[in-house]
Amino acid sequence: MHIFSNLEYSFIIAELGPKIIGRHMHKIKKIGEKIYRIKVGDEDIICELGIRLHSTNYLEQSALTDKFVEKVEKELDNGKLTSIEQINNDRIISFTFNKGKLVFEMFAQGNVIFIKDDKIVAAAKYESWSDREIKANSPYNPPKPSVSQKLEPSEKYIIVSLMKMPFGKEYALEALSRLKIDEKTPGKSLSGNKLQQLEGELSSIKSNSAPTAFYKDGKVLDFALTKLSKYSDLESKAFHSLSKAADEYYLNFEKPNPKLEKLNERLEKQEQRLTELQEEEKAFKEKGDHIYNNYEKASEIIGLAKNVQFDEIERKYKGKINKKDKSVEVEL
Repeated sequence: MHIFSNLEYSFIIAELGPKIIGRHMHKIKKIGEKIYRIKVGDEDIICELGIRLHSTNYLEQSALTDKFVEKVEKELDNGKLTSIEQINNDRIISFTFNKGKLVFEMFAQGNVIFIKDDKIVAAAKYESWSDREIKANSPYNPPKPSVSQKLEPSEKYIIVSLMKMPFGKEYALEALSRLKIDEKTPGKSLSGNKLQQLEGELSSIKSNSAPTAFYKDGKVLDFALTKLSKYSDLESKAFHSLSKAADEYYLNFEKPNPKLEKLNERLEKQEQRLTELQEEEKAFKEKGDHIYNNYEKASEIIGLAKNVQFDEIERKYKGKINKKDKSVEVEL
């Protein structure tokens, strides 16, 4: 299933803002597990927690409700929307009304929180972490900023650095593909010019965003804000809005078996862990090769240290001796 990225939420906000800011909220409905629909002005906005948020033309009828919906419906009825924003360039969308605020946290399993006078009034679910909590009558604090506006390459795979930027993995991979850079290339190995090209490609994707859906045998398989290289063999169709492209996709999306969905989630985590282990293996191998290549020097230094010949270590290897701690530091 397509899960909205940081860049797509940014686009949705720009798309929805002119249509709903200054308009009044008419209702909120629960139409499924973790799925809510709110009506602001003439726009029906659907939110599937942790998955998507966009306007929709497909209205499902539902008699479902819960305490959260009842509270929001009572407190925000006819409230005027004054702003909509993305918090910290992350997957957190805030709808501010003159009567309170709805914050959609769209990362992980997702959540929606109703805030009034800077305090949490109600939430779809209450949660607690080491550095923050979602609790009634407590101040609302969003997660600490984790998104970087600038590409900061490290010795790790370049895709790891790109994932920290406000785009999403799909667009990071697309930028790499266009520049023919392997996603497992160590970031520090790329030249300054190549890194500039990579940042430029990401900026181009953002500034030239054009909602597009991809089809196979007449069935929509996915959508994006640009044509994706991995779908070059598929039919593509441009849409005037991201919401319409998303509507087309989710309307025809066949939800997988819940057991299969859990297996896919587990597989994704395992693949992520495998990537991390491959990076660690590479780092350990480099350290091991370095030690092997300097084995004779290391053995001699250890021998001198055992014989308390610290002056010789300082003279020959410019080592740093700490006689108090009985330690030797030598750069090989």
